[in-house]
Amino acid sequence: MNSSTPIRAAVVGLGRAGWNIHVRTMQGREDFDVIAVADPDPDRQQQAKAEASAQPFDDLDSLLSGCDAELIVVATASADHANHSIAALEAGRHVLTEKPMATALEDADRMLAAAEKGGKILTVHQSRRWGEDFLFIQQMLKDDRLGHVFFIRSGGYGYRRRNDWQTLRKYGGGLLNNNGVHAVDQCVILMESPIVDVFGDLQQILQPGDTEDHLKVVMRGENGRVIDLELTSACAAALPSWTLMGTRGTLTIAGGGPAVLQYVKADLAPLESVDRPLATGRSYGVEGGDEIEFETVELEPKAPSGSSFYDQLYNAIRNGGPPPVDPATSRETIRVMSEARKGTQFTD
Repeated sequence: MNSSTPIRAAVVGLGRAGWNIHVRTMQGREDFDVIAVADPDPDRQQQAKAEASAQPFDDLDSLLSGCDAELIVVATASADHANHSIAALEAGRHVLTEKPMATALEDADRMLAAAEKGGKILTVHQSRRWGEDFLFIQQMLKDDRLGHVFFIRSGGYGYRRRNDWQTLRKYGGGLLNNNGVHAVDQCVILMESPIVDVFGDLQQILQPGDTEDHLKVVMRGENGRVIDLELTSACAAALPSWTLMGTRGTLTIAGGGPAVLQYVKADLAPLESVDRPLATGRSYGVEGGDEIEFETVELEPKAPSGSSFYDQLYNAIRNGGPPPVDPATSRETIRVMSEARKGTQFTD
């Protein structure tokens, strides 16, 4: 098949992500052609037929048997991602699934096995990997002004309620599976090392249903780096979204404003402990004083733009390039999330 031939795609689930993100994105490209959709809602089916010229189906099974789409985009409820992806892979189709990849680790493993057995591409729409702030943070990890980054805090704060399907566990709802999976995925990458310890605290504060709307996940890497992730729908204060602490300085980003980097202007002189049990003059600190000069700069939290998720997906299917998101890295994200739930009322 010619490498310039548009990819025949079908979207399963025409909710916010399926319609607003995937159908609309592919409609605006010449290298993808949405030929079919599946959704139980007749009104959504007719909208897709009228606005996207896509053949409508009631469900995934009828779509797989009734169209020749090469790529199946799974945008159903989170609890269905694994089974729907596996069915599409076993039918010989490439699969792009919405996040989370799965709601249980064993399901993620079944998905990886199905993709390997069928020799098809499986990728996950972890779209925040392309976010400017995240790409900027990745760059700053290498900035000499910070030194060695030993601690990262990632935060998302707001005071809001909801009562849709995301508040119910039977659909795979909850803050961790929704926005949390993006944040954990970023943390897995920023750790730059295997994650060896995970602590989680999940609570239900404001929302109805039976899922969490407040969470903290603390991760420690084999390299000693600690990442503290905090997401909540029950915080009315504006707190920094990113904090990076390094051996030479600290970076913070708050409120969508500039990044503020404060760092020591010059290398610190060597310092040795004074082996004496009494502090001179009952004064604590460095004997003789320790003047540290700091430099403070504001930086625009942006990064150079590159190829998009769908650019990389096209290259993977048509040219044999790597998938935009390696499903093995998404599997690690699901593992960390599973560890974070242990000991809470939201254990898998």
